[in-house]
Amino acid sequence: MSIGQLLRLLTILSFSYMSVALAQGPGADLHKAAEKGDTATVRALLANSVPVDTQDRKGVTALMLAAAAGHSEAVELLLKHGADPNLRDRDGDTALKYAAWNDDVFVIEALIAKGAQVNLASELNITPLRVAATSGNTTVVEALLKRGANPNIRGRDGKTALSFAVGRDYHEIVRLLKDAGALE
Repeated sequence: MSIGQLLRLLTILSFSYMSVALAQGPGADLHKAAEKGDTATVRALLANSVPVDTQDRKGVTALMLAAAAGHSEAVELLLKHGADPNLRDRDGDTALKYAAWNDDVFVIEALIAKGAQVNLASELNITPLRVAATSGNTTVVEALLKRGANPNIRGRDGKTALSFAVGRDYHEIVRLLKDAGALE
């Protein structure tokens, strides 16, 4: 198992844990359905006036969970019902950053098409581009760069997306980042 695959697995497991943070009620049901990609239940809950941007105690939304799990149909449905792709959880993460862990460019494109800002960084100043580069998601790195992601944003640790791509020998990502003007 590659480091990128291990990181994705750990991320998905931590997102599964997050969905428990909203104990019960319609908001919790929406979170669970979105995380599972159960679009029929998501649609029914939204039709019954469950607020689309309900946040759990960690600030996580149904859109973030669907994006993290790569459920493009659920993501598109939530966005169609007005989910805000730029809402932040308690750590400052957005749905786009959650999606960047997966190699699902369709989710990335859907979020950006509905206004997700590609350079919004977390509290640690980590961007979706850095997440995609760290996890070896070449197609996501390419999509983010094409949509204006800045390859030179440094995290609080002083590292850029390029630093991680070089350190993990992701040669194609290194090439893409350097072609976009990335500096180490």
